[in-house]
Amino acid sequence: MLEGKRCSGSIPYGFYRDPTDKNKLIVDEEPAKVVRQIFQLVVEGYGVKQIADKLTAQQVLIPSAYAELHYPENNRSKGFQDPYRWSATAVGYILEKREYMGHTVLDKTICENFKTKKRRKATEEELIIFENTHPAIVDEELWHNAHRLRRKIRRTLANHSYSHRLSGLLYCADCGAKLTYRSPQSQHRKDGKIYDADSAFVCSSYRSLHRDCTMHFIKSSTVESLILTAIQKVSNYVLTDTKAFAQRIKEMSDESQENKVKSDKKELQTCKKRISQLETLVKKLYEGNAIGKIPDRHFERMLAEYDEEHLSLTNRIAEIENGVAEYVSTSVKMDKFIALVKRYQEFGELSNTMLNEFIEKVVVQEATGGRTKERKQTVDIYFNFIGKFEITAEEQQENIA
Repeated sequence: MLEGKRCSGSIPYGFYRDPTDKNKLIVDEEPAKVVRQIFQLVVEGYGVKQIADKLTAQQVLIPSAYAELHYPENNRSKGFQDPYRWSATAVGYILEKREYMGHTVLDKTICENFKTKKRRKATEEELIIFENTHPAIVDEELWHNAHRLRRKIRRTLANHSYSHRLSGLLYCADCGAKLTYRSPQSQHRKDGKIYDADSAFVCSSYRSLHRDCTMHFIKSSTVESLILTAIQKVSNYVLTDTKAFAQRIKEMSDESQENKVKSDKKELQTCKKRISQLETLVKKLYEGNAIGKIPDRHFERMLAEYDEEHLSLTNRIAEIENGVAEYVSTSVKMDKFIALVKRYQEFGELSNTMLNEFIEKVVVQEATGGRTKERKQTVDIYFNFIGKFEITAEEQQENIA
C-alpha cells in the first residue's frame, strides 16, 4: 500500500483492471457515463434518493449487476434481487469515491484487533492517497462541488420532493442558523378576499424552544431575483475587465482569508460547545422521561428537536473542517471563477445548475421599517471561489460606458 499498489480485488464502478497490469485502472465508458450523470445531477440540485429513482426509471444496471455481466472475476457482490433497482446508498457510495478524480485511495479500513478481525473506517489522516494514478472520470471541481452541495441539509416535503432549490443556502446574519422554507399558502384578508402568499424563508431559530432569534423573513422570489442580478453584474464585470477583476480579488484575498480563519475557528468552537450541551440535555431528557417528570409526547418532541439541531451542527462542523482542508490558492480560485463566468456568457434566467455552481451561501439580515414602504433588508451573496464580491457604482458605470 505504501508503494501505491492495489491490495484489494475490488474495482470501483466505472473502471476495469488492465489485463497486463493489475495495479492499473482503465475507464469503462458505459458505466463512466452513469458516474458523470450522477455527479452532474447533484450539481443540478437532485438528492441521492431522487438520483436513484431516476436511474431505476432509466433501467440502468446497478453496479453489482453490471460487474456480474462484464467482469464476473472481480464481482464481490453477495447477490441482488432486481438488477435495475438503484438505492440511495449505492449512489452515495459512488459520490464518496475519490478514485473518480484519478486518485488511488488505500487502507480505507483499519484492523483494531487481529484476533476478532474487527475493522473500522480509517480517518482522513490514516488514508493512503496517491494522486493522478489513472484517468479521471470527473474533474476535481465537479467532485468537490457535488460534495459541497451534499453537505447542505435540505428538508423534504411530505410528497418526498425537496422544499425549495434555495434550501440549505440561506443563513441568518445574527445567529448563523439556516433559514427554514415556508411553502406558499392561501391567506384571508380582513376585507374577506383571498390571496396566495409567496413562498418565503425565515430563521430556523425564530420562536424555537431552545434558541432565540428574530424572524428574518424574506420572499423566495426576492432572493432569486437578487442572486440573478448579482451573477449578471459580476459576470459583466469579469468579461469587460478581467485584469481589474483579478486585481480586486488579489487585494481582497489576504484580508478575507485571515478573517475567515478567525471566523471559522470561533464558529467551530461554538458548534462543538453546543453539541456537548445537547448531549447533556438529551441525557437529562431520558432521565426525566424515565422517572415520569416529562410526558412521552413532550419527550418525543424535544428529542426530535435536539436530534435535528445535533445533525445540523455536526454537518456544519464537517463543512468548516472540509473547507479548510480544501483551501486552494487565490490564483486557482480566480481562474476557476473566470472559467465559470465564460461558460455562462449568455443566460436570461437562473437555472439550478447555475445557482449551485455560482453561489456558496446567502446571508440575510433582519429587515427594518416593518411592512411599510420604508422596509429595507440587507442580503449578502457569497460566490464560490471568490466569496462576497460587490460591484461599486463607479465600476458599474465604467462597464456601461
